[in-house]
Amino acid sequence: MPIITLTTDFGNKDPFVASVKGRIYKELEEVVIVDISHEVEPFDIGEGAFIVKNSYKDFPEGTIHIVGVDDIITPQKKPIAAFIDDHYFIASDNGILSLISAEITPHEIVEINIPQLQVDSIFPTRDVFVPIACHLARGGKLSVVGNRMKQFNELYRLKAVVKDDKTIIGTVIYIDNYGNAITNISQKFFDKIGKMRNFVVRYRNNEFTTIYKNYREIVKDFDKEMDDMGKGMAIFGSSGFLEISMYKGNPNTSGAASSLYGLKKGTEIYVEFS
Repeated sequence: MPIITLTTDFGNKDPFVASVKGRIYKELEEVVIVDISHEVEPFDIGEGAFIVKNSYKDFPEGTIHIVGVDDIITPQKKPIAAFIDDHYFIASDNGILSLISAEITPHEIVEINIPQLQVDSIFPTRDVFVPIACHLARGGKLSVVGNRMKQFNELYRLKAVVKDDKTIIGTVIYIDNYGNAITNISQKFFDKIGKMRNFVVRYRNNEFTTIYKNYREIVKDFDKEMDDMGKGMAIFGSSGFLEISMYKGNPNTSGAASSLYGLKKGTEIYVEFS
């Protein structure tokens, strides 16, 4: 049974999500629809990219992912469909697939051919993305729905950069429910550039010389839990990206890394190697 996932910035108050699901079921009764998230900040491409990047791999190969974030069709942001890492993605060409393809080359990308009525749609996720998703769910090919593209638009702020082979410059791209500030510096990229050298993670007036790789290490170092609650740290989290975290931080009570350190989306994080 085909699986179609939904990631949008629609929220759950309005009828938009239900409308998208209804349109899918109208075309395909036998399909599984999974909500990844509908709470992406409006038009926040980075947040949407992070959520999709860190959830799609847990679905079976061949899953179809509709990404309805900043989905309005313009001459600069046309609808696209891509086959990446054995998964299908349907989105606006607004750079939102940049994070997924940062370390994986897309197998196929097409610019979706759409009739004029759909071009003028103010609800592309329902009117454009859903028919393509249903086509793919029936076993259809990408080549039928559009013209092949060599690449899609890149959103360069989603990628960390290197300066002089000794400094990684990244940014915070996501704040999770615990107030952890997650950057666009992946562990794979860190290891590639670092080459086992000593390092310092710097942001604002703070720095770390240790990056934890699992919570066993954290518990070992922070064995006096009551005394160390609220202590900052750097860790490669479950997402595989560098996070600035607070040990047992709570945004609603004791505070969290993002609030106590003044970190927000777009804040620059530096990793300096020696």
